Order: sequence, then C-alpha cells, then structure tokens
Amino acid sequence: MNPSSFYVDPRHRVSDISDTGIHLRVFSADGMQHAPVDYAHQDDYYMFGFIESGECDIHIDFNSYRLTAHCAALVLPGQVHSFVQATGLNAYILMIDSAFIEETSKRSFEQYTLGTQTVELSPEQQTELTSLFTILAGKLAQTGKHPQALALHLSLAIIDIIGEAITSKQTAHSLPQRYVEHTITFRNLLKQHVEHSHSPSYYARMMNISLMYLNEAVKGTTGFSVSQNIQYEIVTRAKRSLIYTSKSVKEIAQELGFEDYAYFTRLFSKTAGISPTDFRKNHK
Repeated sequence: MNPSSFYVDPRHRVSDISDTGIHLRVFSADGMQHAPVDYAHQDDYYMFGFIESGECDIHIDFNSYRLTAHCAALVLPGQVHSFVQATGLNAYILMIDSAFIEETSKRSFEQYTLGTQTVELSPEQQTELTSLFTILAGKLAQTGKHPQALALHLSLAIIDIIGEAITSKQTAHSLPQRYVEHTITFRNLLKQHVEHSHSPSYYARMMNISLMYLNEAVKGTTGFSVSQNIQYEIVTRAKRSLIYTSKSVKEIAQELGFEDYAYFTRLFSKTAGISPTDFRKNHK
C-alpha cells in the first residue's frame, strides 16, 4: 500500500466552507453546533475566535495557548493549528476570505502574531463582540436568504473591534516603526526564499540594509536574532511536512535547501528539542 494513503492533506479552503467567503462556527457547552477540528491543519483564510465563556486549549504553529472567557484569538492563513480540549466552552469562530481584509490590517495582524495569537479585550469590546456575533449567527441561520452584504458588514465590524484591541496593545508596547516594517519585510522574504538561502546576510542584501541593522530591528521586534528566526522558519516548515505528508526526513531536508541531511537533523533536534523522526511519531 502506498504510504501516502495514510495521510489526508489538511488544507482547508474558504471555497469548501462558504460560497460567500464568510463562515461562522458556534460552539456551545450545552451541545456544540459544530465539532472542533482536532487534527493539525492549515486554512487559506483568516480565523477570528471569541470566547464568551469557558476555556479551551489550542495549538498554533506548534505553540500552545489557553483561551479563557472574554478573550479573542487570531489565526493567519497558512498557520498550522488544531483544537486540543475545552471546558464549558461557549465561543464563536469567524472564518473570512483574506480578500476582505485590508492590507493595513493584514500588516498589523502579521506584526501582532510575531509575539502571540491571543488578544485581550476590554469589557466594552467584549460586550460589542457578543452582540455582533449573536446578530451574525442569527442572520446566517436564516434559511432561504442570502444576507451577504449584511454578513460582510457585521464580520468587518467584528474584525475592526479585534483589530482595535490589537492596536491598543501594540501602542502600549511600541517599538520604532522602522523596526516593525523591516521585521515584517524580512519575515515575508524569509517565507518566500527560505528554501534557497539560510544566510542572514542574503536577506540583509535583499533589503539593501546592513546585517547589523537588520539584526537590531528583528531582535528588537521578535526577541530573536535573524539566524534564530531563520532556524524557526525552517523547523516550522519541517514540522508541517512531518505531520501531514508522507515524505521522508531526507526529502523534507532537500526541499528546505539542505544538501547535508545529517546537518538538517542536528539543526532540527537542537531547535525543537526532539529528532524529526520522534516528532513525527509523537504527532501521528
């Protein structure tokens, strides 16, 4: 039997869940309207979660988060995530096509998720989100109607409130804007070129700035050096392939630009604290 038959390609597309680019899932402790997705997967859309009461544990890009009452969470397109467990959970998850998200908001979300995926909300923001999600759920539940325009306006209002909470936190922990801009540019280039180069100076040259300055900006924003960010990206990509493809460790290493398979294994083991083979076994 082909080993790949044991694997399901867990890439969720917005077209699979909605013909309007907007979808809402409601979780209720009294009887969930939807079952949580408990396997590691990626989406090509944004997800905005709001915990009305109870708590749950989730994994996003192999980091663990506990979400408690009256907080929100953000998952970007392409991030690997999964539901772990919940207690008394009443929550909403808004799934929306990235085409509806403004570029300035995308950059703000990208910057924010360099540190965390959870969002602290003020009491006023909590009340507003509860009302908006309740109205949106009611409108989308109406059979025989297609309230696309209203659903979009409600969805964008929800995103604006979560974005407002993110902006207030970013302002409270402000960094020089040029640091943030350089870091986001570097991270975007890294995602595009990590298979071609693992050299910090390669990215500094692409950005036409000195490596010393790039390191200063990236470390100031993320807390880690350019080299550490490169290693994290490599290991994250490798983990994704180990979990949901049947490719060998050697094949994954080659795809990530490593001619020396043994060196890749050492780098992965040092960064992740576990060998690639054992990581795959633990996450089957």
